[in-house]
Amino acid sequence: MNSFFKVAVPCLLLAQTLDGAVLAELDAASLPAGEFSGQTGRWNTNVPVRVETVREKPAIVFDGTQVAISELLATQKLTAFSVEAWVLNPDVARQETIAALTGPKGGSGVECNFSSGASAGAFRSGFKATTPFASLPTADAWHHVAWCFDGSVLRVFVDGEADLEKPLKVSIPAPMKVNIGASGEVDSKGPRKGFSGALAKMRVHDVALTHDEVRAGGGFAGPFAPEPRNGATTDSLAVTLRWKSSDSGAAKVFAGTDRSAVEQGKASVDASAPFALTLGATYFWRVEQSGKSGPLWTFQADRGLPAEPHPRDATSNPPASLAYLKWKPGKYAVSQRVFFSTKRDEVDRGTGGRDCGPAGVCQLQQPLAPGTTYFWRVDSENSGQPKSRGDVWSFRTQDAPIPNDVTFFVGSDTHYGRENNAAVNRRVIDAMNALPGNAFPTKLGAEPVRTPRGVILTGDLVDEGFDKATAPAHVAELFADYGLDGTEGRLCFPLYEGFGNHDGGPVRSLVRPAIKERNQRRAGLKAVSENGLHYSWDWDHLHLVQLNLFGGSGPLDVKGVNGPEHDPSGALEFLRDDLAKHIGNSGRPVIVFQHFAWVGGMAEWWTPEAKERFREVIKPYRIACLINGHSHGASFVPWNEFLTIHAGSTARGESDMGDFLVVRVTEKELVVAQRKLDGSWGIQQRAPLPATPPHP
Repeated sequence: MNSFFKVAVPCLLLAQTLDGAVLAELDAASLPAGEFSGQTGRWNTNVPVRVETVREKPAIVFDGTQVAISELLATQKLTAFSVEAWVLNPDVARQETIAALTGPKGGSGVECNFSSGASAGAFRSGFKATTPFASLPTADAWHHVAWCFDGSVLRVFVDGEADLEKPLKVSIPAPMKVNIGASGEVDSKGPRKGFSGALAKMRVHDVALTHDEVRAGGGFAGPFAPEPRNGATTDSLAVTLRWKSSDSGAAKVFAGTDRSAVEQGKASVDASAPFALTLGATYFWRVEQSGKSGPLWTFQADRGLPAEPHPRDATSNPPASLAYLKWKPGKYAVSQRVFFSTKRDEVDRGTGGRDCGPAGVCQLQQPLAPGTTYFWRVDSENSGQPKSRGDVWSFRTQDAPIPNDVTFFVGSDTHYGRENNAAVNRRVIDAMNALPGNAFPTKLGAEPVRTPRGVILTGDLVDEGFDKATAPAHVAELFADYGLDGTEGRLCFPLYEGFGNHDGGPVRSLVRPAIKERNQRRAGLKAVSENGLHYSWDWDHLHLVQLNLFGGSGPLDVKGVNGPEHDPSGALEFLRDDLAKHIGNSGRPVIVFQHFAWVGGMAEWWTPEAKERFREVIKPYRIACLINGHSHGASFVPWNEFLTIHAGSTARGESDMGDFLVVRVTEKELVVAQRKLDGSWGIQQRAPLPATPPHP
């Protein structure tokens, strides 16, 4: 069955209420086994549906192409809801939607998912909130999953236990549609994100169920909500075991490092007193009430590990002149031993090493080699506790500089606040930090990527940079990740960012003032515009200019009705003055960055007349290339006599992927390659630098 269809489910009961009861309930146990079709109420079918027994449960089996749809379930906007599903998913690696609540035309609404991808995860709402499971339910097993939204907070429960909690803004317009087995989106191949598993039962409520109600509805009894949380690591060596229960009977608690003893009830403990732990040990525990045994839980005791290494782990910007290794000692350490080598296996084996006392610092005894990867770890002796073996950290030193040989990275359209973009951006940052030393594609010579001078972002930093309620937190998260000078953020290289259309206009933007303030602290700038927004800098022979939104003069250069919001704020005038003052007749190569494209995808956002004025400004100069964002797709696009490069996007929530450009400019050539988050290379080009235009 490959075509899109609507499935009629005769046992789906509709019960609109004013007191927050069940809107709809689907129970496969009420259906006859085998294939059936028919029509009832607001449900209809034109293709048979199959009911069979799956792991001892009657279930409707979906193959990924089916969707059951009911319309007009609610006559008023739904501001709170709960969805419960008894579900088995054989494969959690692909994006799959169990149920979607949408408006009459689809689109605005929510998806209740069951997959591992960050872009699907546990829950998705438009472009604004994609939420992975904290602990993904196991594949090919029956689970009870509940999604409960109270108007401001989403809570997801798996098998009666709280899995995640997240603030959320969403409402579903009336009349509402319920889609079971797919996302509610349809393309030429049929329903998108179709579910390919078994569904035994589903309920949709117009209220947010409490934790107790979820457990009661799912048939769960006995103890739940353990502290320490199941699978967690404690932050101390003494804990008080706590839990919740709907049973008021006397409880017996069994806990210890011997799983078999705990399971057999041979390791009883007094739960009212703190439970002493051994460093790094794994513990099992369970609770018995009214003669019934609760689930087996586990946690690990604090490992007492060193933390906060400097240089930071898996980075590649420390100078070869680095004199000290630093870290935060484990809280129980009385002495420490450091292992340091260019060979990971030596560090793993603990070969050699130096005693460094309890302080978190160790002086290096020899100069480091440039462009070299070093490994190190710190082991701790702990008073009265087992020894802590530290994790292996690494860093790569900066390459020895070569005059007029400049490498840098370019990213775009980070869109913090959209879907799971923040998490994807952090993965891209880690990929940037670790890339130096890896080889360029064979087509480009397979030379090692050299230490970048910095990272440039070409706009749309925040998804709604004008929203006073949400933008401050998203701006703060962006700059906490990307930093400024390569030392205080996750990124280990300096950042040179510009704003885009999503970042807001001159009046409402919270991103523009942040960039203006950062330009006052940004080191090494050659020039900053009078309004504090646009700026330029030099890396050896190369001159670089950040124009933010686009190289126009004012709102009249914007195509369409968004002139005031897309005001380029005098970027063209800054560019004209900057090139005249800092380049002149020197013939030095120049690269200009902005958000809007000059040509190609989404280039129509500014007028042809404005583009021609921009061209007249740059024609006298040796333009190595022009780099833009906005299109979310990397490509090379010639524009008149110039090469423009679309920078792609560091985060695309729909695919859980991102990319960035690696650019190298020498005295003679330009090398550009797209690096993808999966470690592969995309578009690539190697070309001579253009000749210096003749001057009158």
